[in-house]
Amino acid sequence: MDRTAAHIRAMAIELAKQAWFVRIQTKEAKPAVVDFAVGKATLQEAVGAILHRPEVDLGDQVTMTSQLTAIEISSYRLRPDEVRAYGRRFYNPAAGRWLLDHAVAK
Repeated sequence: MDRTAAHIRAMAIELAKQAWFVRIQTKEAKPAVVDFAVGKATLQEAVGAILHRPEVDLGDQVTMTSQLTAIEISSYRLRPDEVRAYGRRFYNPAAGRWLLDHAVAK
């Protein structure tokens, strides 16, 4: 292997070998959902990594989990031990769906 190939290999981002999608519903008067992608080997480790995030409070509930596929991990470029939050959404009864909190999105 020449020096250029070795340099490229050394600079490549190491992606998580396993990762999880975790959805949390908050306990607030107006509940919200926050989605996370977590680069951990087990679901227990993924949930544990989320517990100390500022988006999560005592009493919030995990409402959905899913193991990410290799394609999803690669697409997200999710690294080992990385915890990434994806927005905060509130349920809008008029629309019949969860919508982004525009105050946060601005």
